[in-house]
Amino acid sequence: MDWSTFFPYSLIGVIILLALGIYALITCKTLLRAVFGIELLLMAANLLLSSFGLGGETSPNPDPFAQTISILIIVVGVALLVVGTTIDRFLRKNNDSTELEFNFFADGVSLSKDEDGSQSNNETVTSKAGEN
Repeated sequence: MDWSTFFPYSLIGVIILLALGIYALITCKTLLRAVFGIELLLMAANLLLSSFGLGGETSPNPDPFAQTISILIIVVGVALLVVGTTIDRFLRKNNDSTELEFNFFADGVSLSKDEDGSQSNNETVTSKAGEN
């Protein structure tokens, strides 16, 4: 089987894996879900590289560069999985929270309500040098 018959199916698989990985990263609430979302993205990249590296009609041999990069992606994925699950297990063992909190507020900016009930940004300048 050459790459021209296999490529459309692998492209559909890559799109599905990318969509699942991005969805997992957007909706992640714990560290483990974020690690698995990144793993799905790495699998999508690996599948895309593997499908491009297949041999065709002109050259029946697979591309060694694509195979090398695929092995590198697999090694990075395994290392990320081991480090991420180790950190998650360590946090759970010490009864710490593994929930991810995303704070998008800038320091020194407070939100207050106006008279009409709408929120406005009132900048407050805080001096960190005088707090010592």
